[in-house]
Amino acid sequence: MKTVTKWLAATTSAAAVLFVFACNKSNSSDSNPNIPQGQSQLHLYMMDDPIQFSKVLIDIRQVAVLIDTGDKQSNSDHDDQWDDNYCGWHRDKSNKSVIWDTLTIKPGVYDLLALRNGADTLLASGLFPSGKILKIRVTLGADNTVFTDSTTSYPLEVFGPNPYFTVNVKHLDVASLSSNDFKLWLDFNLSKSIFFWNGQFLLKPYFVVFNDQFKAKIQGVVLPSGAAALVTAYNATDTLYAVPFWGGAYQFRGVTAGTYSINFKGRGGYKDTTLTNVKIDSMKVVKLPTITLHK
Repeated sequence: MKTVTKWLAATTSAAAVLFVFACNKSNSSDSNPNIPQGQSQLHLYMMDDPIQFSKVLIDIRQVAVLIDTGDKQSNSDHDDQWDDNYCGWHRDKSNKSVIWDTLTIKPGVYDLLALRNGADTLLASGLFPSGKILKIRVTLGADNTVFTDSTTSYPLEVFGPNPYFTVNVKHLDVASLSSNDFKLWLDFNLSKSIFFWNGQFLLKPYFVVFNDQFKAKIQGVVLPSGAAALVTAYNATDTLYAVPFWGGAYQFRGVTAGTYSINFKGRGGYKDTTLTNVKIDSMKVVKLPTITLHK
């Protein structure tokens, strides 16, 4: 177990996983005529910004949204709107306007590392009573596993008394195709979510939501493939990670505007390389020059 502990300490600091609720770039104030009156639609996609585990298998059983039917998605946020005990100006004392509604999903085990570098898959979708999305809740099953190499696996136990995790949603986090058709992204940070304690791997999900319409992408290639590089984009406030595909291509999504350093950390004797002063503007795709690592 000492070997596993040391390996985890060296690698979990280099991880971030994205559950992505992906978005069409077009916006419209018109409603989608194919959606029944009084309802709205949400599509949820899942993707991964990986860690250097061989596999991370997550058992997803249910996805639900908390809706305030007394508010509109386009309305600005107000203080305490996510408080379960809050009764604001548009809610009655029993909070009858606030409801949980489940989305349609394909329950099962998802290999997060198969969805890296911008690839995604539809996780959940469905109609819900029109209103403002306040929270997303994802319920996990018991079949969660991490692989430290291609053959060595360990159970991944959900930490805490509840098998689910929730995240608050701000109105600017949600991308609107129309006034009743929405999509959004969930950034699942694995480096802060998996830890090794008392002889076992534990999962305590840490994540935030964001709107990909207002975020940038960073793309590039690092060679040779045998370097098995870990790519890190960082500044004073953000740190993102990517494990390239075999051909060396990598991508970051959900990048906040700012100036970054990009570090390429090789393995097997390959020396590190860092690009500095990489300027990122919101909603742009930034393509970096091809990086070749040397021994």
